[in-house]
Amino acid sequence: MGRTRTCGIAAGLLLMAVGGAAVGLSVADSPASQVSRQALVDHQRAVRLAGPRQPGGRADAVAVSAVPWHPTVPGQVATVSIPALDVVAPVVPEKPVDGGLAIPSDVHHVGWDSDSPAAGGQGVSLLVGHVNWVGQGEGALGQIGQLVPGDQVVVNWRGTQSVWTVSSPPRLSPNTVVHRSLFSDSGPATLVLVTCGGPFTETTHGGSYADNVIVTATPA
Repeated sequence: MGRTRTCGIAAGLLLMAVGGAAVGLSVADSPASQVSRQALVDHQRAVRLAGPRQPGGRADAVAVSAVPWHPTVPGQVATVSIPALDVVAPVVPEKPVDGGLAIPSDVHHVGWDSDSPAAGGQGVSLLVGHVNWVGQGEGALGQIGQLVPGDQVVVNWRGTQSVWTVSSPPRLSPNTVVHRSLFSDSGPATLVLVTCGGPFTETTHGGSYADNVIVTATPA
């Protein structure tokens, strides 16, 4: 599910702004608008944060296995796996442009803020992705609002694998809130996943998500 819109992180202003405005819809009952309405239902799980999942559920039944390093897309620097969500996705570098971080145009890819350290380096490694997009379906990070503490994220960074544990429930935060701690190249190694989330406001031009879903993980 999804819609056409822009998505980015205003890294220069230290603002999380993964949500964006939808464009290109001409009538409220257009197919794209119908998709937008369905997306609101699909992603209310982000508003509920962890939703119905609890520790001891699906995540504990999923064995964390090795993630092979076989690049599948140009420029790929890593592969990220989220066993609890049955997600495996390539990670590609994205450089901030005009104060905002570009997100991969393919929703099945995950962007790495190339101004942040590689996963496992000192500080916060920031991975971002679209929640969904018209014609492409759900993004690789579209369900991270369902993660619960104890779920694991596996990253194979150019042949070096690291395992991370979600350390706290996903946060739903307005995309205008300053999160200075997420732009740090010092301190303990931390992995942060971000996508769009929260209420979706529909307009005749599409609409936008109001918030971001932020998931923090620490080395297992």
